[in-house]
Amino acid sequence: MLQDVGVAFGAAQVLHRLTVELAEGQATAIMGPSGSGKTTLLSVIAGLRTPDEGSRHVSEADATPACARDLSIAWVFQTSPVFMRRTALENVALGPRCVGVDARSSRARAHEALASLGIDHLAGQQLHRLSGGERQRVVIARALCSRAELVIADEPTAALDGEAKQLVCDALISLADAGAVLVVATHDPTVAGACDRVLRLERGRLVSS
Repeated sequence: MLQDVGVAFGAAQVLHRLTVELAEGQATAIMGPSGSGKTTLLSVIAGLRTPDEGSRHVSEADATPACARDLSIAWVFQTSPVFMRRTALENVALGPRCVGVDARSSRARAHEALASLGIDHLAGQQLHRLSGGERQRVVIARALCSRAELVIADEPTAALDGEAKQLVCDALISLADAGAVLVVATHDPTVAGACDRVLRLERGRLVSS
């Protein structure tokens, strides 16, 4: 997907000629110290940042730039936007609604996704009443039921612990098992260990893959 990609912010080179192949049904973890370029790499993979060098393609065999035929994408940030005065169910159902699924099916998908993350009992609660960890699971549930082809997660378990962390990890891996391309930037060895492979970044360079 990425071929000899380089990204610079002014005089600072953030990514150095990275080549990364991503496959359907594969979970890839990106690890590295803070400032190593993980979030920038995610942005390039998602098509939000155009590399200064190299190229991004939908697949290795496809020479068409990714912007011409792109994948459906679901993002999971630590600070993903949510509607604080709407319920958990309403927030999650927005995922499939935004890709054209009807209201009834979207709500059914939302209940299923919330249940898989152990928070279906919070479906009717407005988000401002939930804890930070519970809101993070709502965001992940929204990504689950959008059924996107590419799922990008940036530190998805940072606000979680114990059982919640494992539920989130299992839910993300289930997306890859269902055929999505899953890419997760993480410091969490539990999440990395559940992925099919781990890419390690140091100062914008791949040191192992």
